Amino acid sequence: RSAYQPIIINENGREIAYVGHHTGSLLNPLTGVVEPNGTSIVDVTDPAKPKYLAHIPGSSEGGEEAGGAQMVRVCSGSVLPHGVRGKWYLLRPLGSQAQEIYDVTDPAHPSRLTVIVDALTGTHKSWWECDTGIAYLVANKRSEGWMGGNHMKIYDLSDPSKPKYIRDFGLLGQQPNATSHEGLAPAIGIHGPVSAGVEKNRVYAAYGTGANGVIQILDRKKLLTAFENPLRPTTEEMLAPQVGYIIMSPDQGAHTTFPVYGVPIPEFQGHTALRKRDLLIVPSESSRGDRCSPGPGGDRPGPHLAFLLDISAENAPWPISTFRVPETPGDFCGKGGRFGTHSSTESFYAPYYGKVAIFSWFNAGTRVFDIRDPFAVQEIAYFIPAPNKNTMAFCPDGVSHAEGDPKITPACKKVIQTNNVELDDRGLIYSADRAGTGLHILRLTGHAKDAVAAK
Repeated sequence: RSAYQPIIINENGREIAYVGHHTGSLLNPLTGVVEPNGTSIVDVTDPAKPKYLAHIPGSSEGGEEAGGAQMVRVCSGSVLPHGVRGKWYLLRPLGSQAQEIYDVTDPAHPSRLTVIVDALTGTHKSWWECDTGIAYLVANKRSEGWMGGNHMKIYDLSDPSKPKYIRDFGLLGQQPNATSHEGLAPAIGIHGPVSAGVEKNRVYAAYGTGANGVIQILDRKKLLTAFENPLRPTTEEMLAPQVGYIIMSPDQGAHTTFPVYGVPIPEFQGHTALRKRDLLIVPSESSRGDRCSPGPGGDRPGPHLAFLLDISAENAPWPISTFRVPETPGDFCGKGGRFGTHSSTESFYAPYYGKVAIFSWFNAGTRVFDIRDPFAVQEIAYFIPAPNKNTMAFCPDGVSHAEGDPKITPACKKVIQTNNVELDDRGLIYSADRAGTGLHILRLTGHAKDAVAAK
C-alpha cells in the first residue's frame, strides 16, 4: 500500500509499527477482503522478521492526498491524564472527512472508540501530546469560513473517549473574515505542527508545504488560553501566541518544523556568544514527478531542499545551513518520480537527538546528515531501496498509479519514492515508500554509527 507516516511504539515491551496510508484499495491477506488503504499495524519486535498484525480500512473517497488514513499517532492510557491504565489509543484521520480514535490495546484487534470531529473537508499531519492529551489536529471544515485549506483544530483528548474542543488556529489570514495576512499569499494552509510540550511551552508550525512557506513559533500556553472566540478568532487572538516567524523563499515550503535544543557549537566554546544554540529542522516538500522537466512556461523548477534554522532568538529565527542532495551523481532527475526532500524524523530519542538529522528524499531514498556542527552540516549516510514487484508506476502528475490504471503512460516509471522516515527507541530507522514498495527497517553502520555514539 502507498505509505505515508510510520510511527513505532514500545507497547508493553513489544515494538509495534503503525503506518498510515494514502488512498487506494488492496487485498488484505489476513481477511481475504479488498479494503481501502487505511492503517497497517506491524509487530517489529524482531526487526528481521516483521509480523503483519492488522489493517484498519480507511476512506476510499478523494484523491491521493484526500483518501486513506495518512497520519497516525499513538498514546498510552497509563500516560494520558484521564486514559484507562493499560490501554493504548490510536489517533488518525479518516480520509478528509473525520478524525477518530481507536483502541489498540490488542494491536491485532483494533476497535474504534470514538469520532472526534466529522463532516470535515480536509485532514493531514496532526500532533498528540501524550502527557497532557492536547491534540493539534490538522483539518478544515470549509463551511466554517477558514481559508487556505487546512489549519489546526485543537482538542483535549486526555480522556480519549470524551474529546473536548478547545479552538481553531492557523496563520494570520486564514481565519474567517480576515483583513490582513502574514506570508507571501493571503491565506497559507498549515502542513503540520510539532509541540515541545509543557516544559518548553512551544509549538512549531509549518505552513506552505512546498511553496510560499512560513515557519511560526508559538507560545503553547497562550495558544491554548489567550482567546475568547475559538472558532472565529480576531486578529489580536491570532497574533497573541506568536513568538516569532520567518517567511521562506516562494519556491520552498515548510513540511515539518522539528526543534533541536541546546546544541553545543564545537569551535565556539571559547566564546561568550554562539556557544550553544537552539535549532529548527525544516524540509520543503517536492511535489512534481516529471524528471525536473521545464513547466508550461519553460522554467525548470528549483530543487526542494531542507534547512537548519537558529531559533535561539525566537523573535528572529535565521537559517544557518542547507541540507542538499545533488542531482548528480545518481541522475535523480532522470530516474523519474519525485526528487527532493519531503520530511524529517520527529522523535526526540537519544542518541540521535542533536547529532543527526534524518530525511526522506523521495527517489534519493533516506538521507542522514551530521548536525553536530550546525554551521557546516555533512551528509554521512544514505539508503535507497530497490523497486520490487509491489512498486507502483509514478507519473508526472506526482502520484503513484496501480497496475492497470488508465492514467499510466510511457512517461511513468516504477521508482522508489521514500515518503516518510521515523525512529524507534532502539535506534532503528523506518523508511516508508509512497509507491507501494513497502516499509524498510534500517540501522546505521560505519562512520554514521560512530557519529551517533560519539560523546
